[in-house]
Amino acid sequence: MHRTFFRTLALVVVGSAIFFAAELAFEWWRLGMPGHDATSWEGVNNAKLVDLMSPLARAYNNILAMLIATIGLAIPLTANMHTPKLIDMFLRDRLNQAVLFLMAFSAANTLWVAYMVGPEFAPMWAVRFAVFGALLGWAILVPYFFYVVRFLDPSNILARLEKDVEDAIERVRTGALDPDAGQTIVHERLHQIGTIVIKSLDRTDRGVALEGIWFLKRLLDFHGQRKKDMPARWFVVDRADFVGLSAEAIALVQDEKLFFERKVLHQLYLSYQHAVSKASDVVSSISDANRVVAIAAAQRGDEAALQLSIRYFNNFLRESVKSKHVHSIYDVFHQYRLLATALTGRSDVVRDVTGYLLGYAEAARAAGLAFVPCFAAFDLASIALEARRANEPAAREIVQRVLSLPHRRSGTIEMMVLEAKLKLGASLAADGAEEASLVREAIADCSADEVRSARDGLLRAPRTFHEVTDRQVDFRWVPAEQRPALESFVASIVPSSAAA
Repeated sequence: MHRTFFRTLALVVVGSAIFFAAELAFEWWRLGMPGHDATSWEGVNNAKLVDLMSPLARAYNNILAMLIATIGLAIPLTANMHTPKLIDMFLRDRLNQAVLFLMAFSAANTLWVAYMVGPEFAPMWAVRFAVFGALLGWAILVPYFFYVVRFLDPSNILARLEKDVEDAIERVRTGALDPDAGQTIVHERLHQIGTIVIKSLDRTDRGVALEGIWFLKRLLDFHGQRKKDMPARWFVVDRADFVGLSAEAIALVQDEKLFFERKVLHQLYLSYQHAVSKASDVVSSISDANRVVAIAAAQRGDEAALQLSIRYFNNFLRESVKSKHVHSIYDVFHQYRLLATALTGRSDVVRDVTGYLLGYAEAARAAGLAFVPCFAAFDLASIALEARRANEPAAREIVQRVLSLPHRRSGTIEMMVLEAKLKLGASLAADGAEEASLVREAIADCSADEVRSARDGLLRAPRTFHEVTDRQVDFRWVPAEQRPALESFVASIVPSSAAA
């Protein structure tokens, strides 16, 4: 943004200089190229110099009035929309300080030069400085207005806040900034980013909210890459850092070195609470960002950060179940499933995730959201299948957990849950996995007609779901190359079904 300002200023100055020089040259040539004495009032009529200073002073007054009016209206209004700290950001900006100081100084200097002129005293260099200063002031005006408008763009505000956080982290890492001071800066800037996201959601300004969420995700990446080099005091926190947390919770944050991650993810959680009923695409972005953050933590070997992201996934699900918001549950289950399949090889994590998903699926059913266990069954089945194919030590246990999801309630079959188990069993059998027998045992209470009906439902399911969704592919869809395996598996359960 500074580069754009100086580039625009250079174009204005150069263009004006060329025009003014051409104008002077034409008139000088037209009038017979007179000497210096013909063009100067010095020593001839010094009062004329004062007359010259008067419009310059008025020009500066106009410039200052326009700048102060613009700043006085635009900055507070924008701060009220995004973050009150914008006023502080504006006043701390070096370019804003320089322009405002230059205008005020030049206005005062013009008055001083006019005062210096006397009947026998003509301070020509001071007059020239004042005149060219006024020209420069007007040249700056348009680029500076553009700069102020860009400064107020929420995208640029977010970028400045991100840079402040990154600079603070880097300075603490190199020892150039005290860790306590760095924590204070980070705490303030993260709260400002969170405030911008939440206020944007309140106005349904989804674009700014999505940008803010992605900035938070990038900050977690930035900090994660430098975390091992941060000084020990960086991770020391107290109640002032986490108001409301118990002493035990603060001790955990400190022991697990999660000061920064907890700050950022809590901003994401607060944003999620606002987004659930206001902007579904923002919900998707938040859960996607949390998944990416969790995978990055696992790749770095930061177990505490990984577990924190998982706990926030659980917070997301609890919030959605409490709000009875099926779409957000649907999305978080999808991202949770992608996390679990990305972490194959981590049996402990995959086992925990399946347990959490089962628990929240049942909680959703208890809250009256009967459809949630239906799509949860397919997500859980996908996790179990990937665990088996990755030869997870806990693969059998994970399959059993999936099969524990009831497919019959009060004597009524829940067809989609049965379909998910049937699809899982067919895939396991096609892979030669012994866990296929567990599926046969789990659905042994189903009649032949129920099994055949579930098979037919899977075979009829189109690839594209009949509504527009984030996943879009119908989770019941069975690719053509997998259909013989499904038929064979059903035939092993109901011998007559193959010909039915």
